[in-house]
Amino acid sequence: MKDPTGVAALYLGKQQGKELVYMGKVGTGWSRTVSSKIRKQLDTVVSPKSKLTKPIKKPKATWVEPKFFADVEYRDITSEGLLRASSFKVFLRLHLGERPYIGGR
Repeated sequence: MKDPTGVAALYLGKQQGKELVYMGKVGTGWSRTVSSKIRKQLDTVVSPKSKLTKPIKKPKATWVEPKFFADVEYRDITSEGLLRASSFKVFLRLHLGERPYIGGR
C-alpha cells in the first residue's frame, strides 16, 4: 500500500566532476517510519526541476536540491551505468561545503 506521508522511491544522482549523473532509483530498504522521515527532510528542499545534468523523464517525480547523501547497497551496475537490485541503507543531510565519498564507477 502506498504511503502518502512517505516516499515510494528515490531517484539517485552521482557527482562526477561538475556533473550530476543519474544512477537509477531505490525503492526498498526502509520502514514506513524512515520513509516518512525522508519525506519530511526532502520537502524542505523541493526544486521546480531536476538538477541532473541530463534530465530524465519522470512526470510524477518531485525533484529536490542535491543536499542529501543516500548509502545504497546494490548487486551490480548495468552497462548504462544504472544500479541493479538497489536497497536503501541510510540517508544523511550534507552540510555546507561537505562532499561525501561516493564509491563505485
